[in-house]
Amino acid sequence: MKNPQMKSNNETALGAALKSAVQSLSKKSQTEMIAAHVYAKYDVFKLFRPLALGIHEALIAELPQFDPQLVSRMLANHCRKQRYVKSLARGGKRFDLALKPVGVVSAEEKAAAEKMCLPKAEKPAAVTTEAPQPAADPVASDASEA
Repeated sequence: MKNPQMKSNNETALGAALKSAVQSLSKKSQTEMIAAHVYAKYDVFKLFRPLALGIHEALIAELPQFDPQLVSRMLANHCRKQRYVKSLARGGKRFDLALKPVGVVSAEEKAAAEKMCLPKAEKPAAVTTEAPQPAADPVASDASEA
């Protein structure tokens, strides 16, 4: 019979090798890899359901092989997608990684998402200031003094 501790050591070594291999990729490639993994594993992402508050902590804990900052980056990218923002704008329940309801979208969050869904022409105009005038070209002024 095989020693169960040996299997655990092999898995740890395999996990460490995977982590090392992943970290040798560019940050962008790692983020894309994390996204592909998350969308394949968690229906809550595939379905663009409103995510539970604090879900980043659960996701980081579920994906120890990936850099926590890159997991957070992938999550931020997901939450900026128009499809996700529209889901928030509809309101309703928030969901955890297992697609179980764990809260609701607040009225403030719903209103903010609705504003983000408006076409640019319908968004409230932001206060604009005049663009600063370009500084005089120092090379041209030096030439006129000569």
